[in-house]
Amino acid sequence: MTPGETPRTFHGAQAPHNTRAALVNYDADVPEWGIGEIDAAGRWIPQDLPGLLVVAPHPDDEVLGAAALIAAGLRSGSPVRVLAATDGTGSHPPSSIPADQLAEIRTAESEAALEELRGLTPGPRGPGSLQRIRLHLPDGELAAHREPLAEAIGAALQDMPGGTLLAAPLSRDGHPDHDTCGEVAVAAAAQRNAALVQYPVWLWLHSTPSDSTSEPGRPPEVPWTAARSIPIDPELAQVRGRAVAAFASQLGTEHGTPVDRNPGEPVLTPSMLDTVLRDQQIVFPGAPLDFEGLHARGSDPWGVTTRWYEQRKYGLTMAVLPRARYSRAFEPGCSIGGVTELLAQRCDEVLATDISGSALHVAAQRVVAENVTFRHASIEDWPAGRLDLIMISELAYYLSDSQWAAVLARASQTLESGGHLVSVHWRHPDAQAFRSAQQIRADLRAVPGWAVQGSYEDLDMLIDVLGPAGPSVAQTEFLH
Repeated sequence: MTPGETPRTFHGAQAPHNTRAALVNYDADVPEWGIGEIDAAGRWIPQDLPGLLVVAPHPDDEVLGAAALIAAGLRSGSPVRVLAATDGTGSHPPSSIPADQLAEIRTAESEAALEELRGLTPGPRGPGSLQRIRLHLPDGELAAHREPLAEAIGAALQDMPGGTLLAAPLSRDGHPDHDTCGEVAVAAAAQRNAALVQYPVWLWLHSTPSDSTSEPGRPPEVPWTAARSIPIDPELAQVRGRAVAAFASQLGTEHGTPVDRNPGEPVLTPSMLDTVLRDQQIVFPGAPLDFEGLHARGSDPWGVTTRWYEQRKYGLTMAVLPRARYSRAFEPGCSIGGVTELLAQRCDEVLATDISGSALHVAAQRVVAENVTFRHASIEDWPAGRLDLIMISELAYYLSDSQWAAVLARASQTLESGGHLVSVHWRHPDAQAFRSAQQIRADLRAVPGWAVQGSYEDLDMLIDVLGPAGPSVAQTEFLH
């Protein structure tokens, strides 16, 4: 499937492809999104959300697909903006109601729905703000208006605080306008290195989590393993219900039979709402940072050479290594070689890889040791042969579930007896991360046959040394 194409779609005249019961069972196994936590009142609130920008193809999508995200922004005390791409004039034929009249009706409905969300009890940082911006793009024709949509998203991101989270429909949601918004948002997030999360609306009615690849050898149309959940607390459930009720034009046939619906059938059918409005809001955190773009724009995007935090972290990392010397080390995601430079002093051979050619160019100039080999490669390009040191630093949270599972398996298979895997990760929440440092620690400690050989933690980082069980440093050296 290429950009611009869409998967099978759902129309109101059809029965949903999924049952609510099946989706509730699916929801139960989806991990909670790690950038937030549930407070004493049962509300899911992000730890750090500078701002939220929601792209809504039509009036009502921001509530059906992103109510929990908007609530999270408001409860975080953050500025929230909704970009209304169209006015939703394609829901009813012009013969039933003039387009300009329908546009004003649907705009008023959306404003009323958002006013309900504004009434949510504020979080500990006070109430956030919520603004809706109309782009007036033609309903049903967003695929032909990608450029103005991209410009509007870019301008809004530039006008909002740094670190603003961009939310848009899933790129395979099943409606051409939704898919276009998702694709344009993915490009905008990559261009500006913005955190991205995608939300589904129609997905639940035409696809099932058991779907795999559409053709042998092709990736899944929907990244099911990347899904994360946001719990809907009782207050939000009530407010969301009132917000949905504000879309009277989509819930009834007062303005005639909607497009693609049977006579007497509304756009938002009871079966559709029952399927979509569940006790968990499922979202898909987007692709991670554009590492190549980051390194191409600056030789040291992480402040490796200037921040005491980074220098201290490297010192702590090298200090926890149980052995003075290693034979063969592997460091995927080496960036500009901050750790590589230190590994070269402790290892006979170091293989350092990264997906960014720009980063490797800087690393090769920085580290000229003969025992270091730099290679342009992804995490899937695991080296052949045995290893006695594997360095996973600031990387595991950017790997998809399948990539991370593969890393754990390959590391377990290739790490020698007496060897060590070192994990170093930032503890603070990151909207572009698939998992937290705490989850990474738990996953590594669950590897069969491995034991914790050492660890360090503070408010900012977790460092763990793991590997096959063996003697301590003192037992190895003098306590025989």
